Amino acid sequence: MTGCWLRVRAVVAAAVVVLVGAAARGEDPVLVSVTGPLVGRVGERASFEVELVNRSGKPLQKLRVIDYFDKGFHHEASASPIEQKGTIDLMPGTARRLTLDFLLDEPGRQCHRVEILDQSHVFVGGATHCVEVQPVATAPAPPLAAPPAPLAAPAAAAVFPPLAMTPPLAATTPATVAAPIPVPVPLSPTTAASTITVPATAAIELDLEGPAETLSDGVVSYVATVKNKGAGASSPTTLEFSWDDHLTPLEASDGYNLVASKVSWNLPALEPGGQLKRQINLRAKAPADAYRDSPATRSCVRAVLGGFGGGAMVADESCVLISSSTPRPRVRTPSEAGLKLSLADLDDPVRHGDPTTLVCTVTNGGTEPSCRLDLVILLPAQARLDSDRTAARVRIDDSRVSFDPIQAIPPGGQRSFEITYRLPAGGPGRASAILSSAELDGTVERSCQTSFLEP
Repeated sequence: MTGCWLRVRAVVAAAVVVLVGAAARGEDPVLVSVTGPLVGRVGERASFEVELVNRSGKPLQKLRVIDYFDKGFHHEASASPIEQKGTIDLMPGTARRLTLDFLLDEPGRQCHRVEILDQSHVFVGGATHCVEVQPVATAPAPPLAAPPAPLAAPAAAAVFPPLAMTPPLAATTPATVAAPIPVPVPLSPTTAASTITVPATAAIELDLEGPAETLSDGVVSYVATVKNKGAGASSPTTLEFSWDDHLTPLEASDGYNLVASKVSWNLPALEPGGQLKRQINLRAKAPADAYRDSPATRSCVRAVLGGFGGGAMVADESCVLISSSTPRPRVRTPSEAGLKLSLADLDDPVRHGDPTTLVCTVTNGGTEPSCRLDLVILLPAQARLDSDRTAARVRIDDSRVSFDPIQAIPPGGQRSFEITYRLPAGGPGRASAILSSAELDGTVERSCQTSFLEP
């Protein structure tokens, strides 16, 4: 297997892309498509292209590519299954193309399946492709020679006309099948030349195009182009659009059917060289919590072409980055919100061995209820909390004491918190209170010093 980076595109021809239905509809993190011949003969070499598309929205690393194939396929590396040497990393929205070659060994319907496993050996995508392998054309046995004439009167040797030979076939790509192909048949003296023909096939290509980025509330247009690049007419097909969140449908080409969050069309047969287009317009909307300086939101539109024999499908995808134009609201400081903080001790100085109680008060002097607040008190080093006299639920981390979040305080209201502690030795004890909030810019800090007397 070999591979290279490319953009997402899928083609079905004398090669057909066969997808697992779930993967084609975006249920698997990796969209897998296989392109290769539909018909072959024993002894021929068949080449298949495998395309992997990361549609998970996140990086995928160390992906394993494993191919399981019927005994009618022969690979130089080993018997089934075979695994690509090394692993593959895919960034979101990118694709990787690999090539796999087989020798066709046995007639009949021969299939191979490509499965993608992540680094935890979990299935993340797969696809199956089958080939109708025909036996090698064999010439009928020549007619028996007539008994030799008597030696005395030898008969003239019968003269057979030369075999009618066809010119060598030009090499073709998997997307093209020459039609019709004459096949030589041995001639006897009494039979005329005859040929058999293989019907020409269609080569269907699907291309979905749309913008790469837009602002929130912008209208984005996506156009799917279906082309027949083969030598034969295609059968009628169906085209379906689906889209991610943050996209809302507005209008579509005539003849559409809207079911849930999908739009589809019934497409007529296409003659060789023919093409048709279908379009959908959607409104993009950034998330409500996104602002001008927020990362863009990625949403994708998928087009799936179905209705081929054997459940084959062709898929393509186009993604857009949606940026918000809303400026981030200015964040107020605690002072601008009208919040005030005080910290005081009830006992100062304190005799050796006795505790002191700190009282911390939060006051809302603003005109609106406060947001949720966080209060932390930093005690002096070596301080010991007197849990029996602490009138609040707290979390202790060394000398850091965190209170449960303070819910909204109405305008003009206040909340008080008490904490009692001791110092094992005399000296000054300095405590600090810090008031903050995730919705405010900055903090309010107050401190209080208490004298603990020596014994």
